[in-house]
Amino acid sequence: MSPLLRDLAARAALVLAVVIVYHNALWVSFFDDDYQWLVGSWSFRPAQLVAFSSMTHFYRPVIDVYFAVLTPLLRGSPILFHEASVVVHMVNVLVIFALAQRIFGAGADLKVGPYVPFVAALFFAVQPSNIDAIAWVSAFSEAGGILFGCSSLLWFLRWREDDQSRWRTLSVIAFALALLTHESSVVFLPVLFLADWLLVGRREWIRPFVPYLVLTGVYLALDLWINSRNYVVSQGHYTIGFHVVTNALNYIDALYVGRRNWLNYAVIAIGVVMLLVRGNTRVRFATCWMLLALAPFLSFNWGNTSRYLYQPAIGFSLLLAEAVVAFDRALARRLMPARCALAVSALVAAIAIRFAVFAASNVADFAERSQVYSDYLGRFRAIHGTVPSNTTVVADPPTTLPYQFINAAVQWDYRDPTIRIVPYDSDDVR
Repeated sequence: MSPLLRDLAARAALVLAVVIVYHNALWVSFFDDDYQWLVGSWSFRPAQLVAFSSMTHFYRPVIDVYFAVLTPLLRGSPILFHEASVVVHMVNVLVIFALAQRIFGAGADLKVGPYVPFVAALFFAVQPSNIDAIAWVSAFSEAGGILFGCSSLLWFLRWREDDQSRWRTLSVIAFALALLTHESSVVFLPVLFLADWLLVGRREWIRPFVPYLVLTGVYLALDLWINSRNYVVSQGHYTIGFHVVTNALNYIDALYVGRRNWLNYAVIAIGVVMLLVRGNTRVRFATCWMLLALAPFLSFNWGNTSRYLYQPAIGFSLLLAEAVVAFDRALARRLMPARCALAVSALVAAIAIRFAVFAASNVADFAERSQVYSDYLGRFRAIHGTVPSNTTVVADPPTTLPYQFINAAVQWDYRDPTIRIVPYDSDDVR
């Protein structure tokens, strides 16, 4: 098979893997703050993107525009919104594939077989720990941020390879869009540093990174000012403490669907140290990327959240692919090439199938969780029938679902932002 056909076959297989895992996500209902984004799109005005003094949560203008454009374009269809999220995940998988081709081709002494980038992208495609980032419409900021951030890294590596300014321009633009999509994208700045240092092998600390540093500085100044008014900070949900360590251990454990016990925690702690100290340049890069991607989310004291593992899963998938390389090399010294290839293929298939089974199950679980809103809205309509505009109604039937989500869900279901639900005691928002 020619290299071109092999590459096209690999890309088709990756897309198919995403379809297998996420096809049931198309039938998932809107969930939680999806309704707030949908209702908010009705009153969107471009001027609100720069109304900084009135913002009290976060600064994600790309997401504001995303919902403002797609809500009328898709006519509010949950199926089409989920299709958009799945398609973005497919594109991300293909970007990771292209990125892995460059990462695993770095350094003549570290080159590996052409199957390894495919393996890394495949593990990312079926990663079971982060399905919320795809199945939950309003979690699009995770996948969108990764699309721009990884594109920026890919184009940065191309620029360092052939020194053509167009790649740097594209990289800087994508980096800016990543920042404006999700605040955790700031970690792509140190990832770019590490890529240049460990993968490219250069030691220029300032000149290549000036535009990235300027963009990050401006964005952080603005975002920190806005987030100082965020209830997550003001109500003490984002703090420093021992929970940072336990959150990190639990997140890494979730990436391989571990058992969350002290044996697993000890293996994780020792393993991370060994990877950083004894690993080759690719291993150290992937490990650092995973840890950096986790860092922004470790201070939440309300436990772990699946969607936050979307970016850490990239570094973890690269590490798993590196483990497959080590397994391949160990067998190559003992087995004939055909048997070695069969054993490696069996290992990759076992890991991918295990991940895919867990991922598909997690998608089904999320679909069941999201159904509570559709069920509630059906009962609400059965009780209240037609609700006139500018009406305030009691949440009947009673519910403990978060008030702001139910209020927005009723407004969305009736396509009327003037309807209000009487405030009630409800579950905390996470």
